[in-house]
Amino acid sequence: MKRKVIPINNYTLQVPLLQAKLQMPRTLTGLVERPRIYSRLDGMLQNGLTLVTAPAGFGKTSAVAQWAGHKGFPVAWLSLDDGDNDPVRFWTYVTAALSGLEEGIGRETAPLLHSSTNPPWEAIISLLIDDLSKLPFDCALILDDYHLINEPLVHETLSFLVRYAPQQMHPIIVGRTEPPLRMSRRRTAGQVAELTVQDLIFAMEEAAAFCSQKNIDLTGEEVEILTQRTGGWVAGMQMAAMSLLKSDNKTATIEGFGGRDRLLAGYFREEVFGGIGPNVQEFLLQTSILDHLSGPLCAAVTGRSDSGTVLAAVAQASGFVTCLDEKDGWYVYHHLFAEFLRGLFQEKYPGQILGMYGKAARWCVDAGLTAKAVDYFLQGEDYHQAAGLVEQLFLEMPGWDETATLFRWLQALPAEKLKESSTLCVAQAWAAVAANQPDEVERWLKQADDVWRELKQNGIGDDNRITIDRAVLGAYLAIKRMNVPESLRWLAQAGQARKKFITYNLINILQPQEPSLLGGVLGAFGHLQEKAQAIESGSFLKVRALIAPAIRAGYALVANAEAFYEWNKLDDATRSLAEGMEEAQKMEETGALVPALFTLSRIHFARGDLAGALTAAMEGEKIVRSLSQPQWLPPLAALKARLHLAAGDVPAVEEWLAGSRLDVYDRLSAARTYEHITLARVLLARGRRDEALLLLERLLVFTEKEERLPGIIEISNLMAFACDAMGRTAQALEILRQNLVLGRENAYLRSFVDEGVPMLALLRRLSHSRPAEESAYVRQLISLLRGSPVISFPGLQAAPATHLDEPLTTKELAVLHLAANGLDNRSIAGELGVGLVTVKFHLTNIFGKLGVTGRREAVERARQSGLIR
Repeated sequence: MKRKVIPINNYTLQVPLLQAKLQMPRTLTGLVERPRIYSRLDGMLQNGLTLVTAPAGFGKTSAVAQWAGHKGFPVAWLSLDDGDNDPVRFWTYVTAALSGLEEGIGRETAPLLHSSTNPPWEAIISLLIDDLSKLPFDCALILDDYHLINEPLVHETLSFLVRYAPQQMHPIIVGRTEPPLRMSRRRTAGQVAELTVQDLIFAMEEAAAFCSQKNIDLTGEEVEILTQRTGGWVAGMQMAAMSLLKSDNKTATIEGFGGRDRLLAGYFREEVFGGIGPNVQEFLLQTSILDHLSGPLCAAVTGRSDSGTVLAAVAQASGFVTCLDEKDGWYVYHHLFAEFLRGLFQEKYPGQILGMYGKAARWCVDAGLTAKAVDYFLQGEDYHQAAGLVEQLFLEMPGWDETATLFRWLQALPAEKLKESSTLCVAQAWAAVAANQPDEVERWLKQADDVWRELKQNGIGDDNRITIDRAVLGAYLAIKRMNVPESLRWLAQAGQARKKFITYNLINILQPQEPSLLGGVLGAFGHLQEKAQAIESGSFLKVRALIAPAIRAGYALVANAEAFYEWNKLDDATRSLAEGMEEAQKMEETGALVPALFTLSRIHFARGDLAGALTAAMEGEKIVRSLSQPQWLPPLAALKARLHLAAGDVPAVEEWLAGSRLDVYDRLSAARTYEHITLARVLLARGRRDEALLLLERLLVFTEKEERLPGIIEISNLMAFACDAMGRTAQALEILRQNLVLGRENAYLRSFVDEGVPMLALLRRLSHSRPAEESAYVRQLISLLRGSPVISFPGLQAAPATHLDEPLTTKELAVLHLAANGLDNRSIAGELGVGLVTVKFHLTNIFGKLGVTGRREAVERARQSGLIR
């Protein structure tokens, strides 16, 4: 049989897909028409998400397929199985299904799915949503058997698609259990419709029509009793029909029906399996182990040359075998029937099942379905063959992206088998990288080294690929430990390779799809004093000379430019940036080029040239589109939003916010931190301070856990502004004090200066109460801010506070008004007719509530808050 490779808009997937999974099940002739359900489903399309949920045998798939056939509008259908728990595989199939709706859908998405071990999920699904939003017609995405999915990342990413799906795309999820998606808000808003058991069971009229179509002549009372005995269960009605067609006493037969378990156990055995000849029975038992069936595959398992003919005949005669693909002859057993057959096979021939799996696996190897062969070898407990194929796949596919599948295979192999192969140990280490488990990476890397040393002692050579992988993994561990010298040593060793696969792995370590290099290894993880020493010694440029050309494409120079910018050395930053951008453009390496354009935009911003800053961002969009790297478009859009915010361009900011698909409760990731910080800035500017503070607190926890110093400083600054605007000035000043300690220790300047007037206002309040060393740093920042063009940007002015945690009393307001008019304490006491001690008491309370330390600050703070004029 020819191997299936599905091209998605000129992009050919590395791993062949089973096209039968993308075919809507063929509706059998003679099925009962169910206008009641069709009407319900039609109405549900208005709600957004439709769930079709019921236990096995209630006709979920058939009902939805019948409805889709009657509806007559385009449908993207995907029949799911256990293997789709791999997020990359799941979305590859979803993209393939959607690409059938119209040419162009998924053109940019498909390559991104295979771009790294941790693809940019939100960017990928956003691109799919954008493609779907351009469709000029209504359509449905139907995911069948979703109950087989248990991978949290699949649930999370599908929730994202469902939440932001355009109006013309209607997701329908079919399964035995309710999917664990994020639906609470949608349910509250009435945007989730459900078709359940009560909807799917046969009503009396449908049961009568079913019996009539089967040529079973029953009275109305007999139909009613049959419906009650089967509970309207569709599978039960089908089994009952088989029995009634052979019965001479229909009333007794109907009365003899019991519960669902009895129907399954008894009627499959007596009415379905028992009515088939012995040869066909053996065929069904032997092929019951197969997820999908074809004539050639069944022939390999059973040894029967007439397998294709038998399979077609069984499908035609039984409602429990469905043809998925007539052209290539792929079939599937009804899941209930398959479960019954496998149980019976195990009961009758317990010693044969493992061998059958082996036959299926060997056929899949010959057919080019290597990944499926691994599954069958594992089910057949042939771990030697399975391990060999996993090694082969790992070595042949350097950018192995279905890491969940790889991890599943490795977990299924005995530990002893893994420890026999340095390749499998390294594969396990890479699976741990994808799972962000550095301790496991270190454990398996050590095991790989032990195996490698043993091989060397026995005179057996080691694959060079694995040697290089060990170096890359060593760099990963050093980076996790923030050990810059060790990281550079490993990167230099790994980078001496000229093989293509090393480019893939090293790029993901050097630049994990973020718009800044300063928080990574080339930026000394944001510790700029260490970065300054590295620049002075030239260590980054030395390692750059050792690393393969595709890797060194501007990374070190762009990282240096970011550091120069933070130190306010704009001319040095511009020179380093020009050289780095030239290298990056030659290699078309967006991982360095995009951070370079971000830095160029910031340089224009710092010089007061908002138009130039915006031009750099738009140039970035143009470049990434030309290089088919759309994952960079969301952060570039966020950069433009920040510039519009600084310029006071409210409509442009609102347009970004409406299309950003961001929320304060989103899953946080390094790749989207810049966008979420931008969201917090916009929320602050719109006066939604509670939401902004909630998001900032979540972001701070995330960045502190990830030890991302540049992010910690930026987020903390914004938290100080939020607290100040909410009247929590004492808390704002304390946050800023702690942040300034970090900034001074690491020589940060622009991260504070670029915040404009809100930062200047807070720094002034601190300037008189700091120790000498810290006060010098604060004075330096104030001086830079006073001379910076950013304080003139309309969007970077101080936001007034809206309320105090504890309001001022009438007496305190009176004291404050008199103090604002220049009266000293004695004069205030005389005006109010109170003692001097009372005035001092009121002033102390006022200072505490306003979060200030003196009269002048209190008056200034009160005027900003609108308490006095």
